[in-house]
Amino acid sequence: MSTTIQTIRDDFSLLDEWEDRYRYVIELGEALPPFPDEERNAANKVPGCVSQVWLTTEYGPGPDPVVTFAGDSDALI
Repeated sequence: MSTTIQTIRDDFSLLDEWEDRYRYVIELGEALPPFPDEERNAANKVPGCVSQVWLTTEYGPGPDPVVTFAGDSDALI
């Protein structure tokens, strides 16, 4: 996904209704690559959530690494 944070912020600010904002967040999530089945495991499961939620992190190399988060849930948001 090549959408920048600034683009998301700009688009989000144009939406006045919360329902439209939720729909936009869902659309962004649907555009992401699928979460790998092998990452849906106990080590990546977020405890205490009503929904089933998995979260992974990846740290890029170098002195200023980029941290990438990936996640999935059985909920829409």
